[in-house]
Amino acid sequence: MKRFLPSLLIPASLFLLTLPSCSGNVGDSDPVYVFDDSDENPFESADLALLELRHRVRSVTKTTYYKVTPGVDSMVVDTFAVNRIETTSYFDTLGNYVARRDERIHRDELGRMVRWEDSRPNHRRLHGGFLKDTLAYRHLSPNVVESDGMGDFAVTVYDDSRRIVGQYTDPRIDGEHTAVFNIYRAEDARGNWTERLSVWTTQTPGNRPHTSYTLDRREIKYYN
Repeated sequence: MKRFLPSLLIPASLFLLTLPSCSGNVGDSDPVYVFDDSDENPFESADLALLELRHRVRSVTKTTYYKVTPGVDSMVVDTFAVNRIETTSYFDTLGNYVARRDERIHRDELGRMVRWEDSRPNHRRLHGGFLKDTLAYRHLSPNVVESDGMGDFAVTVYDDSRRIVGQYTDPRIDGEHTAVFNIYRAEDARGNWTERLSVWTTQTPGNRPHTSYTLDRREIKYYN
C-alpha cells in the first residue's frame, strides 16, 4: 500500500499526519526569499495548518517510529529501519503543499483542501487510475476536520495552536476502531513541534482494546 496524505493520523493501519512521501520538491538552489514573519504575527496557510505548521516552511521531514516502549523515566525507541517510516513534504512560498506529478488536489473557496487524489495504482500491474487513493476533507471548524477515504472515516481535533489533540477513526467495513491522543515533547525556535508521542487505542468488535505507542520526530526547514 502507498504512503499518502492520510486521514491525518496513522492508526494501526498506521498513517500519522503524513502527506505523501517525497512530493515534488523545492530545491536548495531556489531563489532566497526574505520575509517578515514574526512570532507575534506568524505566516499561516490552510495547507500548513492542516499539517500542524506555521511560519514560512519550505519542507518538513517526519520520521515515525512504530516500536516505542514508554518507561517510568524514559522511552525505548527502536530506530531500526523496518520499525520506522520517513516522509518529506514541500511547500511553496505561499504556503501551498507542492503536489507530486500523480497527485491532484481540490480546494474550496477558502483555499482549503477538500479532496486529495493519487492516480498511481495501489496494486502492481494495474493501469494508473485504477484503485487509486483518495481522501475527502470536511472542515467543520478551525478545530475539527472530518476525513473520508481509504476505507476509513475519521474525526480529527486540533487545539487553538493547530496541534492535533486526538483523532477517532471508524472503518467503513468491519475492522479496527482507533483513537489516538498526542503528547508534544519538543518544539523548534518558531514554535513548530519537533517531537510527539502518540498513544493509540485500537479495538475490534468483541475484543478488548489494545494500547500502543508511536513517536514522531520532525525536521523543519524554512524560507529565509
